[in-house]
Amino acid sequence: MKKPVWGLLLLLAACRPDPGPADYSGQELPDNLDPDGGTQPSDLLPGPFPYEAGQRRLMVGIFYEAGRSEEIILDNVDSNFYLYENTVYVESDPDHVEGKSADRIVQNGKPWMGFGVHWKQTRNFDAWKTLHVSMKSSDAAFVNVKVGMSSGTGTSEKGHQLALTSYGWANDGEWHHLAIPVADYVAAGLKLNDVSSPFTFAAEGGTAGQSLLLDNLYFTAN
Repeated sequence: MKKPVWGLLLLLAACRPDPGPADYSGQELPDNLDPDGGTQPSDLLPGPFPYEAGQRRLMVGIFYEAGRSEEIILDNVDSNFYLYENTVYVESDPDHVEGKSADRIVQNGKPWMGFGVHWKQTRNFDAWKTLHVSMKSSDAAFVNVKVGMSSGTGTSEKGHQLALTSYGWANDGEWHHLAIPVADYVAAGLKLNDVSSPFTFAAEGGTAGQSLLLDNLYFTAN
């Protein structure tokens, strides 16, 4: 995989709306959403593992809508979502497992693809033990999907990617709810007290228009 270049900064407006308390001007927010896990409207799916008040659950600014105890918003300054060299684009899709929609990751016909959430300042991730994410695809471009975390910044930043086939991913057109121990990233070299990216995505290239659905991305403390 070639080193990513931040070719395009994508604001949340290009993905599904963020229902959290942050004020993103010009975006339509779902009505009556309680991000702390209280009563939610009947059309808001809670996900395969619903949030319960008192639990610790972290949203990292994208691909998640329902209950959480903590969040790191995408502010386009210190926390950003990047598409690497315009290899993919993202659009909202009604086929989802939590919230009101999922995000469809669409291949741009490049020889590789990737995107990720990146922080200008690193964070201590000692409290978070498991990365959860749901995905669905049957397109050939997404047979070998990798999800990563990075530590360090600038020239010292280093990414660590794990193949999702080791965690139950199958490119079979069904939703798969994956739980990846953060300890596996630490074993691969991640510095847990110096995390600069909580989520990166990489896959092989494919025919333009091939796609993957992504939803339900969050971290838990167990």
